[in-house]
Amino acid sequence: MKNILLKFLKNQTKCSHKNALLNTKSGYCPDCGQYLEKNYYIVRCMGCGIKRNAKVYLDEIVPTEKFCSNCGCRGYYIEKTDDINFIDANYAICIKEPACEYQNLHVKEQIWVDPKSSGLKKITKMS
Repeated sequence: MKNILLKFLKNQTKCSHKNALLNTKSGYCPDCGQYLEKNYYIVRCMGCGIKRNAKVYLDEIVPTEKFCSNCGCRGYYIEKTDDINFIDANYAICIKEPACEYQNLHVKEQIWVDPKSSGLKKITKMS
């Protein structure tokens, strides 16, 4: 119970990105300034591979029913897709996530100086 309460309180403090990526696949959130990309996830049955309805529960994608309506299997797996078609729209979960390549991007500037003119050879700035 304590773990669920901590997850709930953690989710209340972070940005929900509700105003971000309305018409685009990636971009900056106007509320928090974080670079985001839109990803789609589809939950499929482990036994028969049929698409299952899903929901987001405490930052995890889970199926709405405990068992598959087609084969009765309890197992499932999550498939990530870049784009969805109109058939998958009823089953897809859209999540706005921080883009990985922009999170760890460090801009590095270097200035080279002639060694004869000054004792300073290289200045490096990390931001």
